[in-house]
Amino acid sequence: MQKNQIVRLAHQQEITWHDILQQLKRDLNLSGIDTDFFDQIASFEQLIDDLVVFVEQLLQYHPELFSNLIYRIDISENQIQKIENENLQTTFAELIIKRLIQKVYFRKKYSG
Repeated sequence: MQKNQIVRLAHQQEITWHDILQQLKRDLNLSGIDTDFFDQIASFEQLIDDLVVFVEQLLQYHPELFSNLIYRIDISENQIQKIENENLQTTFAELIIKRLIQKVYFRKKYSG
């Protein structure tokens, strides 16, 4: 899924990049990961680009924290097994964003 498709999906669900960023920061905090990396986000595209870099750094330097984050966000094992080694960090970032969109959507829908 390309960046513009992800942005379109969020807009269809009436979800802003700020909503997704807040959910991401919440999940990062619950996973024991510092959220300072995302303090300068100004657009949906930047959020996606920065998340790719962030995932790459976690995979390289802190794989245990990355595992905690994937568990916290609730990415299924089935999805993880389908990931190919090419563009690993991009694919993980896309999965994370799509799952965050779902979480925000359901929270908005059922919180009243």
